[in-house]
Amino acid sequence: MGRRRKFLLAGAGCAVVLAALAWIERPRDEPARATLSEAVRSFRAERGAGGGDGGAGEPALGVYRYGTRGSESIDSPVLDTTHDYNGVSTIVVSDGRCAERERWQVLSGRWTESEFCASGAKTTGAVTEFHQFFGVGEEDSFRCHSGVLAQRRGARVSSDCESDDSSISTTGRLVGFESLAVGGTTFETAHVESRSELGGANRGTARRDEWRRRSDGLLVRRSVASEADSDRAGGTHYSERYTIRLLSTRPRR
Repeated sequence: MGRRRKFLLAGAGCAVVLAALAWIERPRDEPARATLSEAVRSFRAERGAGGGDGGAGEPALGVYRYGTRGSESIDSPVLDTTHDYNGVSTIVVSDGRCAERERWQVLSGRWTESEFCASGAKTTGAVTEFHQFFGVGEEDSFRCHSGVLAQRRGARVSSDCESDDSSISTTGRLVGFESLAVGGTTFETAHVESRSELGGANRGTARRDEWRRRSDGLLVRRSVASEADSDRAGGTHYSERYTIRLLSTRPRR
């Protein structure tokens, strides 16, 4: 996957929120933290099954660590709870079907996986979101189509993603190029902001800003804020806000 693919609005689908769960009333909600060692074991197992080493202009494959602050929460007439994200989360960069695949995970019950492939002036991709509350998990898969974001300040691109019962319409803009430091080394990054409207089973909005290293598209920083409502369980509101920052450009393998 060429580096410009990493600047697509592809990640916009990753901002989708899945508040619409058929919640079962449970007395306890104790989310387990995802660990670095679990991510490394998963990566090694995939590599052992025939994974490659990535391509030119792409991030090195492996497990990247991110300092993380934020949370997700649900609020309904029956249940409400908040999951704390503060600490370290991981992104596993691995071989996909047509490009590199990214899997961000902060809790055992909260992860997002995405893969996007550019062909000419068009991009196709897939995003899978997983959320778990009170022992009930829901996984939603989205099919996405978008253009390619031109590498000039102010350039815009739109994308559309659909699942079986939800949709996301997103507009993205290349804000500009900024220098960010990771572990004492400064890198030039492309800052892309996106704004999404959610429809269908989940109705709401999402805001997402990403900074990716220009040389290979490695994610350096991400900030997400999303809100969504569902009619299920008597009306459920979901909120997610978090920021992640890359701790080291050397992946664990």
